[in-house]
Amino acid sequence: MQLTQGMQLEDLTLPNINGSQFDLKDVTGKKALISFFRYSSCPFCHLRIHEIIERQSDFGKPFEELFIFNCKLRDLKVTSSMHDSSVTVLADENRTYFDRYEVPKSAVQTLVGAATGFSRFRKAVSTGFSPLTKPSGAFTGMPVDVLIDEAGIVQRVLYGSSTFDHIPIEEVIEFSKT
Repeated sequence: MQLTQGMQLEDLTLPNINGSQFDLKDVTGKKALISFFRYSSCPFCHLRIHEIIERQSDFGKPFEELFIFNCKLRDLKVTSSMHDSSVTVLADENRTYFDRYEVPKSAVQTLVGAATGFSRFRKAVSTGFSPLTKPSGAFTGMPVDVLIDEAGIVQRVLYGSSTFDHIPIEEVIEFSKT
């Protein structure tokens, strides 16, 4: 089933790159951004994480950022090493939640993203995010962003139409403060 506004998220348990086991209950009482990303070394995905980390001082408190990749945990640990520990990076190796929430794959939209996102790709690579470092996971995956409130209820969801289509950071910041 696709995520929709008003839906209650109750279950999300995945391994964290820091070695712990993440449980959605850990963010009860906090607003959060949950982003489903593509493969382990996706430059668009890691650039998005980088941009969110750069803006963390603008977010309301308490607020959590959770980034879920469809890939092997060991590969994600390598490709996420440039990010600081202020965000939670999780591996859904078996596509448990990707399949449950119908996170799409699209070869056509991947090509559209490659064709229209060259400047973002160049920025990602120049920032240090190589698409060839330990690539594992869903290369043709599309991103999904979810904003949940303190009770775990979905307030906004965006199923991306390209490899770099996300809820604008300004909108995420506004949500975190209301």
